[in-house]
Amino acid sequence: MISNLHPVAKNINKLVVATVATVALLSSEVAANELASPQLVTIATQDWAPYQIEQGDKQYGYAIDALECVMGQLQQDYRVEFVPWGRAQSGTAQGHYDGFFAASSHQGRDEYAILSDTFIEQKWSFYLHKDTVLSTDINTLKTKAVFGSRKHSNTLFWLQDNGFKTIHKTNNINDLVKLLVNRRIDAIMENEILFANAIYRANVEKGTFIKITNINKPLGVYFGKHFLNQYPSFLGKFNRATNNCHFTQPKPTS
Repeated sequence: MISNLHPVAKNINKLVVATVATVALLSSEVAANELASPQLVTIATQDWAPYQIEQGDKQYGYAIDALECVMGQLQQDYRVEFVPWGRAQSGTAQGHYDGFFAASSHQGRDEYAILSDTFIEQKWSFYLHKDTVLSTDINTLKTKAVFGSRKHSNTLFWLQDNGFKTIHKTNNINDLVKLLVNRRIDAIMENEILFANAIYRANVEKGTFIKITNINKPLGVYFGKHFLNQYPSFLGKFNRATNNCHFTQPKPTS
């Protein structure tokens, strides 16, 4: 019995019991953390019609609807905050926001966040003015065309990563369209839906531009590593819920 043990043995026995209890407590805390869901998820976004739009107290758009579908599947409370796109990303990196969307993959973003399964379709194409004197092959575009692009956008990152000459950097697509219409730049590479929506609002004919299809870059939510370290099981649940909530790009009308 313990009462007959040497005092040193008694202390060792107590230490073992305390250690086992501590391990059990930590294990239960880890298990609880794995199962825990956040009370509220805060996701930052930008005004990016027709994907994300905020007018007064109303938020709507293709990406807003798709996110609402996913969070509804999870029965998860969440809030979307509209901020400048650079702040949405830096704020997630710093832990001020739990994530940002709608976003496509880029290695720079991967350093501080993890992209969910993508569930919002996006296609990137090059656009040039119809009166351009440049050849439309990729090598010519890369070596001779002067591009414009949106600040902090993944289209800008892609152009820079792939050696294109990106001179003009604007805050929004509307300014890019004006530059291209006035031939202040040779080309832009943009989300097809975003570009179509911008030229419609600007009352510019589709025939004003030459379109060259580039790549598909589907969108999802980048969740910050600060957030995922706190709720490690959340991303898996979110990804499973995206299966029923895909947004597919509408087919163009003739």
